[in-house]
Amino acid sequence: MTRRVLSLVLAQLNMNFAISHSRYYYLKKRQRLWEPVLIVLGIGGAAAMLAIGIYTAASYYYSAAAAVGQGAVTLTLGILLSQVLVLILGFVLVIAVFYFSNDLGILIPFPLRPAEVLVSKFAVILANEYVGLAVFIVPVLVAYGVRAGVSAVPYVVSSVLVFLALPVVPLVLAAIPAILLMRVVGLSRRKDTLAMIGGFLFIAVVVVFQFLVQTKAPGVGEEAEFLAKMLATADSLVDIVGARFPPSIWATKALALSGTWQGLLNLGIFLAVGALGFVALLAIGDRVFYQGVLSGFEAGATRGARRVGKVRAATYVSRSPVVSLAVAEMKLFTRTPVFVLNGFTGFVIFPVMLVAMFFVRSTPEMARLWDALFAIPGLAAIGTLVIAGYFFILTAMSSIPFTAFSREGRRNIWIPRSFPATGKTVALGKAVGAEIMIALGAIPGVAVLEYLVRLPVLSVVAGIILGIMSSFVLCVCGVLFDMWRPMLNWTDQQKAVKSNLNVVAGMLVGVGVVGLLGVAVSFFIKLGFPAWGIVAGVAGVLAILLAALMKLLGTIADKLWSALEI
Repeated sequence: MTRRVLSLVLAQLNMNFAISHSRYYYLKKRQRLWEPVLIVLGIGGAAAMLAIGIYTAASYYYSAAAAVGQGAVTLTLGILLSQVLVLILGFVLVIAVFYFSNDLGILIPFPLRPAEVLVSKFAVILANEYVGLAVFIVPVLVAYGVRAGVSAVPYVVSSVLVFLALPVVPLVLAAIPAILLMRVVGLSRRKDTLAMIGGFLFIAVVVVFQFLVQTKAPGVGEEAEFLAKMLATADSLVDIVGARFPPSIWATKALALSGTWQGLLNLGIFLAVGALGFVALLAIGDRVFYQGVLSGFEAGATRGARRVGKVRAATYVSRSPVVSLAVAEMKLFTRTPVFVLNGFTGFVIFPVMLVAMFFVRSTPEMARLWDALFAIPGLAAIGTLVIAGYFFILTAMSSIPFTAFSREGRRNIWIPRSFPATGKTVALGKAVGAEIMIALGAIPGVAVLEYLVRLPVLSVVAGIILGIMSSFVLCVCGVLFDMWRPMLNWTDQQKAVKSNLNVVAGMLVGVGVVGLLGVAVSFFIKLGFPAWGIVAGVAGVLAILLAALMKLLGTIADKLWSALEI
């Protein structure tokens, strides 16, 4: 049994990271050798810069915390934030890998227990999480080890074990509700819709809970007691910060006290809790996992039968090619839970965080923050730019335009290729469809922001217009980028968006542009430029970019479309 599970895990990892395909494509056939070099230089360079930034921030934070004898809280915050991130993103990944993988139809008829299939799927999720955690938590571990002067060998061993076990508990906490959710919604005809609603509700609950916990301050008159408790013993702040999630405390003490019996005890507890959680997941999954998967297959067959009936009675409407392609793009995206949960996670997180901020604004710290916000000169004009930036950053984080062709896959890309349409028409149709989804998804966040800040109506309208302009520029560029190098050889739907390097490129571009824009706006404000003059300048730049992009779109898109290999 062990060898069988190990073989299955290795096969799953091979498919997930396309190891055999890359070895054959790059090493044996020696085609497009520039591509892995570009990936290493681009993505690797960005990851290295991010890791250096986190290391620097962790070092400064340690210096401040160590001054009051609380240096280990640096580890607690890094571990806690990493686990929260894994919990939020892990829920989406669990649903995608467990229930929407193309290989489930092959694995289920095999003489494999549901728990064995779950082990292989869980290994894939862990491997993906390790890649992200390596950038976020390893710099924190290194910064603490260097600044605290720990004993090298015990600390390194403990760090490796903590790193390997770090995502297990949050993934288990995400996987068990996901399995139970899919079992329940599998009983309904609206399986996909209920899965998306349940996923977004889970994310909203986690964000609200964590935000309220982290922003909860001592009440009026309790400040002295809180400070005394914090300074009572060395590293007592670790217990205070991690009280809501004890695994972060055990992991912190396992590292901070590495080489001592207290460190070994906390390390043992941390590893044991992760192992027990994993065993509980397998026990639950062994009973209900296949039922949820098989109900999905049955629901798919039922939907197919209903769809045939609907086609016969359909009323056909004449549309322009661009509108037809935009509608098809929206239908393809919104009918696939994996795409929706990945693409719209940010659309849920940001409004929920704003609502949570509203509920905690009565605390002294949050009240001062809101007072400072309302006192900003030129708030109306700055609010316009914030709304525009909100549209832009949502576009970058959504993955929608940067996977427009990748989501078609090798199996379906021939369909748009067979249309009597030019590359410009196809690219524009997909960009318009992406923009409509992004604009509709951004409106709730804008509405919450307007309710909290009370911006003038003209500021909100101007911000939405600028936001649509800026996000459409990024949509067109994203669609063209994905047309240039689409990821078509995916084995399950989540890889088209979760493992697609085009999405990473979009995120980096979005963060970089918004950062540069913030620096530029601050610079012009310091020079004395009127706030609304800066808004007008941003609008002018966006108008020029849109005009130039539309003029060049035909030439670029047609060349990329004709060169696209299917």
